[in-house]
Amino acid sequence: MKPSRASLWVEIVLALSLITLITIVLNAGVFWLILKRGEEERRTDLAVALVDGMVAQLEVAARDSVSSGGLRPAEILEAYTGSSISFDELYIVNSDARPIHVVAGSPPKVLDASLRMALFGRKSDARIEGVVWGDRAVQVTAPVSVRGASAAAIRVRLPLAAPSVYGSPSGFTLAYTTSTGVLIAVFSFSLFRRRLIRPIAEVREGTRRIADGEFGHQVEVDAAVEFQALCDALNTMSTDLAQFRGRTAEQVENLRQANVELQAAQSALVRSERLAGVGRLAAGLAHEVGNPLSAVLGYLEFLEQSPGEPDLQTDLLRRSRLELERIHRIIRALLDYSRQDLQEVESVSVGEVAGEAVDLVRHVPRMKGVDFLLQLVPEEPLQIRIERDKLHQVFVNLLLNAGDASVGQANRTAALAVTRSEAQVCIRCTDNGPGFSEQALERALEPFFTTKEPGKGTGLGLAISARVIEAAGGSLNLANGADGGARVDVVFPLDLSS
Repeated sequence: MKPSRASLWVEIVLALSLITLITIVLNAGVFWLILKRGEEERRTDLAVALVDGMVAQLEVAARDSVSSGGLRPAEILEAYTGSSISFDELYIVNSDARPIHVVAGSPPKVLDASLRMALFGRKSDARIEGVVWGDRAVQVTAPVSVRGASAAAIRVRLPLAAPSVYGSPSGFTLAYTTSTGVLIAVFSFSLFRRRLIRPIAEVREGTRRIADGEFGHQVEVDAAVEFQALCDALNTMSTDLAQFRGRTAEQVENLRQANVELQAAQSALVRSERLAGVGRLAAGLAHEVGNPLSAVLGYLEFLEQSPGEPDLQTDLLRRSRLELERIHRIIRALLDYSRQDLQEVESVSVGEVAGEAVDLVRHVPRMKGVDFLLQLVPEEPLQIRIERDKLHQVFVNLLLNAGDASVGQANRTAALAVTRSEAQVCIRCTDNGPGFSEQALERALEPFFTTKEPGKGTGLGLAISARVIEAAGGSLNLANGADGGARVDVVFPLDLSS
């Protein structure tokens, strides 16, 4: 499953917000550094001017105070402590590093470079101390001369406060950068919305409508060339889909009409085939029943013309009974073919039933002289699910047909082979007769079709056998052997539950 992603609208808003924030931070940082530098310069100038004023007052006081016998700075320096200026350091030291007067801070025990420059070089020194982003201070050291000689050094250290935000240039700078960032964001947002987001939304809506089946819908956007090309391709696809749907609907209608005509033709063909089957069945039944019925009618007519002859009457009645029994057998065979028996399906050994069928047909009078062969490969029992009597009937029909087909051969043979192929039982019945004719291969499974002489076959044996085999899930195929003779192949599904 793919992870969910934010929409393009959200990503653009986030990107614009990030760009705006970076712009504000960079502008604020640059202006902050500029203001900080200006504040430091202002505080430095203030410290230098303050020190210069203190030095001037101290020197004037020293010249005017002849009776003092030296420098008396206490009154002058203490006057500055009451002002609004905050001092980190304010003191005067002599050339021996001894403090003359201390107002704030602690003088160093050893003269540093700035104090030595002021005491012995008679030069002032101003410097800023501290890190850029930390606490910083401006330190000014200047010499104090008495009667033309450097008598002491004064040091002033003022803290550099951070620039205030409200009501100051830094506040204006922050407001300027913020407003600039907001204007950039609003302008960029409007531009992206008009030139990118809105065209994408229109293309997406048009694609959805086309996907919902509104073929032919055209998408129009006021956007860049790439979007116009995309819309042109989408509109072309929509038009092609509309045309394709029209052609498809026409083809479907043609197919529907053709299907209606085909069904009508198929129904007519089925009716024709059904009538043809009924005709063939009626013709076969009329042929099979007509001959014995004509004989019975002839016998009856002869009886009417020859009264008073008991032996002749007995013979004619016997012959009539035999012909009527033949008609009865034909009708019974037809009923067996058409009806659905309610016998119980069971697991039957194919080899066992085949052996019983072979033993039975060997004793049929017309089968004398026929060598019936039975081959079981493998020898273990092969079980199928079928009605036992019907399977026996199938084997008897196949063997009798094979025996009848071998008439006229020097060595009359009929073979029945039972084999296994994976989950199937294969049965092959062969003979050494002339084989099937082309007409027999096409019609041998039709009721009442027979190649035997009239009175020697009903033409129902193979038809009944094929129906029994198909009801059990098997199949029956007719062919001629490679070495001559007829071949009947029967396949049953193997009963694996036994």
